[in-house]
Amino acid sequence: MLRGDYKPKHSTQRATLPVSSIKANQQKPKLKITHETPSLTDPTQNPYFDPSLTRRTHGPQTRRRHKQFHFAEPGQYVEQAERKRAEARMEQLKQEIAERAELARLEDEVLDASAIQFVEPPQVEWWDAPFLSEASYGSDAKLEGPDSLCTIYIQHPVPIEPPLAIRSQGVAPAQLILTHKERKKIRRQRRLEQQRERREKVMLGLLPPEPPKLKMSNFMQIMANESVPDPTKLEAEVRRQMQARQTKHEADNKARKLTKEQRHEKIEAKTKADEEACLMRAVFRINKLEHPQHWHKVTVNARQMHLTGTAISCPTGFSLVVVEGSAKNVKAYKKLMLRRIDWTMSQNDQGSVTNDFTSNECHLIWQGEIDKRKFRQFKQHTSASETQAKKWLMRAKSDELWQLAKQYDPNDSITALDPFA
Repeated sequence: MLRGDYKPKHSTQRATLPVSSIKANQQKPKLKITHETPSLTDPTQNPYFDPSLTRRTHGPQTRRRHKQFHFAEPGQYVEQAERKRAEARMEQLKQEIAERAELARLEDEVLDASAIQFVEPPQVEWWDAPFLSEASYGSDAKLEGPDSLCTIYIQHPVPIEPPLAIRSQGVAPAQLILTHKERKKIRRQRRLEQQRERREKVMLGLLPPEPPKLKMSNFMQIMANESVPDPTKLEAEVRRQMQARQTKHEADNKARKLTKEQRHEKIEAKTKADEEACLMRAVFRINKLEHPQHWHKVTVNARQMHLTGTAISCPTGFSLVVVEGSAKNVKAYKKLMLRRIDWTMSQNDQGSVTNDFTSNECHLIWQGEIDKRKFRQFKQHTSASETQAKKWLMRAKSDELWQLAKQYDPNDSITALDPFA
């Protein structure tokens, strides 16, 4: 008998239910289903029911119908693309406006006097740094040596052909001033290019091949593969071809040669073009202009260079020479007056001494550009006094030149001119 099953016989208390004290004998409470069980016969109340599968689950399977073609209207996608492009342009425009506004705001800030910061100059500029040994202008310059940028070579730009529009208008491009070797090199390259083009045309059959150029030094090599029955006749033919080439060459040169009248016309046209570009005047002061050779050189050279002006000799004072013309001819005439002519020469053609010219000198007292000529041609004039010389210059409205020459002092560094500046 278990201890828990004992019951007293005469007990007035209420009897209690037996409780198991062993874990294995304790029963867990049962779960109760509170919701209703769905009806499987009514599809509307079945939560797992799929109405799209009714055709397959109920009745025989039907054949799936193919979709019909839907053609797009003309211009439908073009309108969509244009609409997207317009939106993209609008976005880009908005972005540019915002950037400009931001830039304007930054410029306003920079223009503010309080925002300006002055940057100190560097110790050495970047364009001077390669020519200095140290980062300071007080250091030695690197003008020689293997690490110096200064060399004896001259770098010329690569010549580029002008555009077709300029060449069709006949406007000559600015020419580079080249040395004699550079001109020969360019000519050699141009001739090689022409020969290469002609050779290619011959290979393509556009031009007939040139006959062999027979000479006495190579005709045996050229005719080596051919039988020569009469060598004397072949030699005569080679000499005839050589003479024909020489004759043609001389005839071409003679045809290109300008006649005397054409040469004069070419020189005059060139001089006129130079005068239209720049018209110069030069004034010279000479102590004595009495020697016949001096007179001849001054006059003849001025006329040959197409210069106008006058040469005035005054025994009581000094002499004056005025020339007008193109800048090129005036420069050549200055070299004649200041370098080539020996003004101290005292002997004539017979060898006798006429006057003392040891202190005779020639000075350039004025040079400059003028708008038009004052003299029609170059003339000589001998005046007995300064008054006559001024009257002679007054005819060309240039009497002030005499006073200018009279006030000239060759020892004054202020009035002295650099003749070839």
